[in-house]
Amino acid sequence: MKTRLQTILVLALLMIASACSNDDDNNPNPPVTTDYTTAEALLDANGFQGSILIRKGGTDFLRKGFGMADEAAGILNNPSLVYRIGSMTKAFTAMGLVNLKRDGLIESFDQPLSDFDDEFPQGDKITLRHLVTHYSGLPDYIGVIEEIYRNQNIYFAPEDIYEIIKESAGEDGLLFEPGSAFAYSNSGYLILGLLIEELTDMDYNDYIQEKVMTPLGLNQTTIGDDDIQGEGFAKGYKGGQVVAPYLMELAFSAGEFESTIADLEKWGDALMGSSFLSPDEKTDYFAAPYTEDDFFTSGMGWFTIKLDGTLVYNHGGNIDGFTSIIALLPETNSMIIMLSNQENWAPVNEVLETLVVNEF
Repeated sequence: MKTRLQTILVLALLMIASACSNDDDNNPNPPVTTDYTTAEALLDANGFQGSILIRKGGTDFLRKGFGMADEAAGILNNPSLVYRIGSMTKAFTAMGLVNLKRDGLIESFDQPLSDFDDEFPQGDKITLRHLVTHYSGLPDYIGVIEEIYRNQNIYFAPEDIYEIIKESAGEDGLLFEPGSAFAYSNSGYLILGLLIEELTDMDYNDYIQEKVMTPLGLNQTTIGDDDIQGEGFAKGYKGGQVVAPYLMELAFSAGEFESTIADLEKWGDALMGSSFLSPDEKTDYFAAPYTEDDFFTSGMGWFTIKLDGTLVYNHGGNIDGFTSIIALLPETNSMIIMLSNQENWAPVNEVLETLVVNEF
């Protein structure tokens, strides 16, 4: 007779096998608003709640909070507050992969997954590059596991989720031949986080802190707490209500970090600069754009696109109570960072594109 946990695991396998990514962090081609007047008017018109930085070169164009960070306490949003950043975490995990190569712990981003787990189904076809660029063919786990956790109160550690992904790949196959198509999947990044732990014998967060956060002085970028407390933190909202505590470990290396506007600005400056990444590393880390506007390519934790001729590296995030996006414009050393404490803030991509097209 099956135990309740075995039944839940079977359900998870079935749901993952039939799931496509429902992550809408990255819709690169929304329509551009045609009646643009000012950035603040655009944000107000679209109901932005959170904090934003628009920087042109080295000069602030707009650094401001909008709406409430904590309605009950009467605290307004401002750029000094800490926000969950969701899938923007992926760029830090990808930098962890870069550091594994620097440390000689991997030979190449094109090494197959079978080099690290020879029992992973079709692991000889799935490379580290496939995992980090969403070309692995692995279905996304996050929606399935969240649903089971909320409805059945069953907790899965990242190692448990890895086994579910692995069993699903063996029993039901992949969505497509690795490398042949793009499908946004948190599964690849969970695997990379566990690989970091296995190869370094360190906690994932400790390794990223040592290799990225500490060298760059990102003192407020780390794993977020399940329950948001304290005046320095923006509370998350969904449908006008404060969200309940969220088990951040479910997102793990695909989305569990929190940060501030100032830390993310330092992060962007490091990536656009010449000392943190070598030219060869930049070639791997950021994907070259198509020559035409509005076609994106997937790099390592970033999407590269040209908008009205402007080169943009960008990535968004969506997690309980929060929506986020960062865009780097390397040709002018400019950037846009939006951290919203409103879940599923739908206009995020349209607003970003409108700002790029009209202000840069």
